[in-house]
Amino acid sequence: MTAPGGLELAKLIKSMNPILQDGTFVFATVANGSKLLERAMPQAEMLFRETEGWTMIVTQSVADDLVLDFLFPCRKVTLDVHSSLEAVGFLAAITTRLAERVRIGVNPVSGYYHDHLFVPLGKEDLVVEELKQMAAEQE
Repeated sequence: MTAPGGLELAKLIKSMNPILQDGTFVFATVANGSKLLERAMPQAEMLFRETEGWTMIVTQSVADDLVLDFLFPCRKVTLDVHSSLEAVGFLAAITTRLAERVRIGVNPVSGYYHDHLFVPLGKEDLVVEELKQMAAEQE
């Protein structure tokens, strides 16, 4: 079964509409079995189980409220195009472009419908403008 969403790289890039989401997000980790996990889970943007514990992306306010140690204050940019989970090269093209043109690394996350970039705090406007330029070049 093929995953829903777009597969053609040029169409995905042309159609992407980067949307800057509200709030500052952070990356935190919570140990397996921690009671904090139960409290943080409903408020998490993302959870990913690793051997060392649960990596989570939450708003900085949630991390502060739960007294979580965190790293990488960032903003979330949603690429508002329904890309397939089987699309080849979409995030690679975007992250390469950002690395080469604006010297910014991002943390990409793929959801079922959209891809999201977690961008270093203060670099979000530069990233959104570069992505809009990239899309416009596909015309």
